Amino acid sequence: MNIQQALKNSYSLLNGRFQTYKLDCEILLADTLKMKNRLDLFLNLEKHLTKNEINTFFYYVRERQRFKPISKIITKKEFWSLDIDVSKNVLIPRPETEVLLHLVSKVLKNRLNIKFLDIGCGSGCLTLALLKIFFNSKGEAFDISKESVLNTKLNLKKYNKSERVKVFHRDLFKFKTHRKYDLIISNPPYLKHSEYINLCPSIKNYEPKSALVSDNKDGIKFYNHIIKNLKENLKLNGYIAFEIGDSQFMKLQKLLIQNGFVVISKFKLINDQIRCLLAKKTKNYTLQQ
Repeated sequence: MNIQQALKNSYSLLNGRFQTYKLDCEILLADTLKMKNRLDLFLNLEKHLTKNEINTFFYYVRERQRFKPISKIITKKEFWSLDIDVSKNVLIPRPETEVLLHLVSKVLKNRLNIKFLDIGCGSGCLTLALLKIFFNSKGEAFDISKESVLNTKLNLKKYNKSERVKVFHRDLFKFKTHRKYDLIISNPPYLKHSEYINLCPSIKNYEPKSALVSDNKDGIKFYNHIIKNLKENLKLNGYIAFEIGDSQFMKLQKLLIQNGFVVISKFKLINDQIRCLLAKKTKNYTLQQ
C-alpha cells in the first residue's frame, strides 16, 4: 500500500464523522511516517508503507473514530511555535490561551527579565512560551496533578529550559510563599458542572475533568482565591493574567477592583464572551465591600 492508497482508505473511514476528516488523516499519516508536515505526503504519493507503518496508521485512524483528539493520538500540540508534549493526562493547549500570551507580551514587550508564577501549569505550554518571549525570565509553576507536573518537566527538558523554572506539586488552596512576582498567570478550571455535561466526547473522554470543572455555582472559586490570597505576592504595578469562562468577566472585574487591580486588556470571542483578561496591580490595599 502506498501513501495515496492509505489516504484514500482512511478518508472513507472518517468521512461523515468529522468535517476535518482529510486533514486529520493527513496529520496522522505524516506523524506515522515521521514527516515534517503533511504536505510532504503529496510529494511522495507513490511511496510504499511498511507493514508496521500501515498497522500504526490505521490504529491511529481507529482511535480518531472513537473521537480521540488528534493531539492526544500523536501526543503533541503546536503552541506558540513550540511542539508541546501532551502525552500525560493534561489539557490540550488551545488558541485562546495563545491570545492570553499576546495580551501579556504586548504590555510587557520591553521587558526581558521577569519573574512569573504559572498556577495550574498543566502541559507547561504557558511556562515554556513565557520563557521564549522573555529571554532572561525565570519562574515557578505548580499544579495539583502529579501528571501535569511531570508533563511540564518533560517539556522544559525537551527545550533545555529546566534550569529557569522551579516546577512543583501543590494544591493552590494550600500554597503559600513570601516571594514576589512581576506576573501571575493562570488558566484554571472555570466550568460549572452543568456546563461540563454538555461538552463533546473528545473533551470529556480524553481530557482531565479536574482541569476543566471549578464548581456548580459560578465557576470562579479559583480566581477568587488567587486574587484575594496571592495579591500580596505580586509586585506593585505587576500583572495578573487569566483565561476565563463565559459570563464571568463582570464578577471578576469587580473582584479585581476591590483588591487593587485595574483591567487593562481583554479578549472577546466572536460570541461576545470575554475569554482572556490582563489586570494591573495599582494599589496595595483591599477596598471595603
